[in-house]
Amino acid sequence: MYKTIKNSPILLFFVKLIFTGIVLTIFYQQLQKISWTGIQSITIVHPLSLGLAIALGFFNHYFDFRKWKATLTFLEESTQTVQSYLAGVLTGFLTPSLLGNFIGRMYYYPRKKRTQIIVLTFLGNGAQFLASIFFGLLSLAFVGQKQLNIPPLHLGFILLGVTCILFIYFIFDKIPIPILKWNAKVAPLLAGTSKLRLHQLVLSFSRYLVFSFQYLFLFHAFGFSISFELLLWVWQIYFWSTLTPSLWLGKLVIRESIALWLLVPILGHPATILLSSVSLWVVNQGLIALASIPFLKKQVK
Repeated sequence: MYKTIKNSPILLFFVKLIFTGIVLTIFYQQLQKISWTGIQSITIVHPLSLGLAIALGFFNHYFDFRKWKATLTFLEESTQTVQSYLAGVLTGFLTPSLLGNFIGRMYYYPRKKRTQIIVLTFLGNGAQFLASIFFGLLSLAFVGQKQLNIPPLHLGFILLGVTCILFIYFIFDKIPIPILKWNAKVAPLLAGTSKLRLHQLVLSFSRYLVFSFQYLFLFHAFGFSISFELLLWVWQIYFWSTLTPSLWLGKLVIRESIALWLLVPILGHPATILLSSVSLWVVNQGLIALASIPFLKKQVK
């Protein structure tokens, strides 16, 4: 079944469309709980926290940029680093789940290196995915998931599973993966990337902590109390939204829907939760995507 879906772009699109429809339905249902009075009553309670959240937006992209720069260093490329990164931000923004960032990046470099750029960009994306899974599983270990009746899990087993995932990730270029027909072509491109993969993981985990605290500070800016438990729920928002496919504009609506689904039963105040989540999208994706438009050029060599 999975193989059939994977090998059929049209079927895969419709699967994503169904998932998106489900999320939009949940989002609509949650919106029914928001009153206009509730929206009007929202105020910035802690301006300093709002400022910190905005400032962390620069660090979020700094760590992402460092990941891209590390890839170029490995490829012995040192030109148009900023331009190609910003072009990648825009194309990622316009593609499902932000996975199309390689599209804007690769056209700035020679054709002979583009395949490797694509593979190594997915490598960096995979490192970010692992960071989300790692912290999401930690959240499940501590607080569980009430809506799905998932109890808090034994932390040791969670960490053991995550450690295995990370280990497989580290040795990815040395083991056969029969389900991937293109493994024979990809494996040589990953040869000698052990240090790069470790670097990508460290940067991805650092970036993950940055935008986690961004989210936390935005909640605090609009009146929620900062706590470790709220941070755990933030990690779970990212966890479930990472596992949910999207069609365009990053995770807009996806993350907002999941945030409402997770937090309204716990915190109430759906309008404030929605505004905090949308503000995060504006700071981290919307503004930077607009700023990146002039850099989407055809620098083909």
